[in-house]
Amino acid sequence: MKVIKRSGEAEEFDRRKTIAAVVRAGVPPDEAEGIVERLESQLYEGISTEEIYRRVHDMLQGRKAARFSLKKALLKLGPEGENFERYVARLFQMEGYETETRLTLDGKCTSHEVDVVMSKGGQRVMVECKFHNSLAMKSNIQCALYVYARFLDLKDGAKLDSAMLVTNTRFSADAERYARCMGMSLLGWRTPEGSGLEVLATSHRLFPVTILDLRRNDQTVLLAHRFLVVDDVLTRLMDLRMLLSKESARDIEAQARELLGG
Repeated sequence: MKVIKRSGEAEEFDRRKTIAAVVRAGVPPDEAEGIVERLESQLYEGISTEEIYRRVHDMLQGRKAARFSLKKALLKLGPEGENFERYVARLFQMEGYETETRLTLDGKCTSHEVDVVMSKGGQRVMVECKFHNSLAMKSNIQCALYVYARFLDLKDGAKLDSAMLVTNTRFSADAERYARCMGMSLLGWRTPEGSGLEVLATSHRLFPVTILDLRRNDQTVLLAHRFLVVDDVLTRLMDLRMLLSKESARDIEAQARELLGG
C-alpha cells in the first residue's frame, strides 16, 4: 500500500512507524495496535500521510488526541519564528538552563542577533532556531553552515562554548553529517533519536498552547498576550478570563486541566 508523504514522495505504509507515533502520544502499545488495525481497514492506494494523521487523531480522545497533535501545534506557533524561539528557551529552562533570548552579541568581525543563549555548569551555548511553516520542509546543510559560521565569529568575544541548531521539523542528512563532524548539537523532531524535541516536550509536559482546540481568534489573542504553553493558561486564569469570552475561557481551562492532569 503506497502512501503519499507531505513532500509528495510515495512510500510503503509502515505499520510499525504508525504504531510508534500513536504510542508517543501516550497510548498503551496494545491500544495503539488496535487503533492501527482499525486504520488499516480504511487505507487506500495513494492516501496522504495528512489524511492518515487526521483519521488516527479522530480515533483518539482528550489528552491522547492533543499529544498526538504536538507537531502541528508547534507549527501553529508561527508564521514568524519568535514564539518558537521563546518556546525553545522555556524548554531548556525545564532542563535546568538559564536562558536569554534575542541577544545582540559582538563577534570578531561583526555583531549578530542570537535567538537564545543558554548557560549551565559554566558552559555557555549559542542556540539558533530555524522555524518552518511547512512540516515537509527540513533544515538543510546551508542552515547548518550558516549557524556554525556565526558561532566561529562569536565564540571568543561572546565567550561561547558551543552551538546548537534547533528546528520544529527534521534535518537533512547532510546537515546531520556536518553537525556531527563539527561537534554542533542538533535538536528537532525525532532528532537526536530517542531524545528529540517531541520527547523533551512530553517529558516536561511543556505543550504549546496551540495544542488546544482553539478558535482562530482566541489563538491569536492568547499568543499576542504571551500565552505560550498550556501551563500558562492555568497560572494566568485571571488574564484568560479578561481576554476571552466566558464560554471560551471555561472551555480552554477545561482542556488545559485535562491535558496536564490538573
